[in-house]
Amino acid sequence: MIYFFTWNSDFLVKQKVLNWKNQFISKYGDFNLLHIKNFDTVDNNFLTLNITSTSFLSEKKLVIIDIDAPIKKTEIEVWSEEDDSSNSKLDYLASLFNKIPDDNILLISAINPDKRTKFYKAITKIAKIEEFNIKDNHEIYWIISRTYDKKITREAIETLISYKSWNLTKIVSEIEKLLITFIKIDKKEVVENIVPELEESIFQLIDDLLSKNIVEATKKMNIILNDTNIYAFYNNLLANLRTSIYIYHLKNLWQSTTNISESLNLWNKTFLITKNYRINYNELKRFYIRLLNLDKKMKSWKLMWTEESDFKYEIENVIIKIISR
Repeated sequence: MIYFFTWNSDFLVKQKVLNWKNQFISKYGDFNLLHIKNFDTVDNNFLTLNITSTSFLSEKKLVIIDIDAPIKKTEIEVWSEEDDSSNSKLDYLASLFNKIPDDNILLISAINPDKRTKFYKAITKIAKIEEFNIKDNHEIYWIISRTYDKKITREAIETLISYKSWNLTKIVSEIEKLLITFIKIDKKEVVENIVPELEESIFQLIDDLLSKNIVEATKKMNIILNDTNIYAFYNNLLANLRTSIYIYHLKNLWQSTTNISESLNLWNKTFLITKNYRINYNELKRFYIRLLNLDKKMKSWKLMWTEESDFKYEIENVIIKIISR
């Protein structure tokens, strides 16, 4: 029998896989259990031997395979309908599906699989599928709340959700660390002990920029740069500002909130569409173009300085111009 645990919640999928492992071990022992966590590095002969061979002195055999990362663009191209000559590892795995003995259980977990691939089409025809999907941060909140009950306050959960960019696995990891020291976690413990993800820090910075709160924006930038390379900060800033520009542009075209959210894949950041800022569309475009020009000048050796501190100075000058006429 083949089982396929999938969709967007890495935490829920791994939790379900762990439950299966524990139940199998309690009933049959761990001798006939194999968990392949680094699928890309496994030899095809090893796959064949372990998936198609029967259990030893046991009623059942369980083989678990984690396909951790979403299928990349290059793999999508390999798995396209036009390319039937593919020798990819996923293709080879799919070729073993019809060779699995009745007493063997193959459990495959994959996060955010691409439905267009041959592998997805092959496994959905033969496997029993269980989807673990989190639609928004409200679902994340209730999962954490149920899991930790009275050990963490609502404010602490909400802060952690924003700090860790809605990544449930990272949120749970941080809670477990805090519970080693604290009996109950409040917002104060989160703020004082947890470092926000770069994406969340950039998000808060952009909120200040679009509100023309330059002093606070500059403070946040300096905090971020204590732990982040200036060029990584710059690229993240551009990427997130690009989303804001798209939102402004689509709103000017009178697109609905639903259409904008779906077009930009905003998911839990749909609220950005209805948020009002002091900056207007033309001011935002000018700011974005000025930031882009820094990259052009740097690559063409037109910037006077080359040190990170000098590049930071250039970014600060562009930020200050937001409020200049």
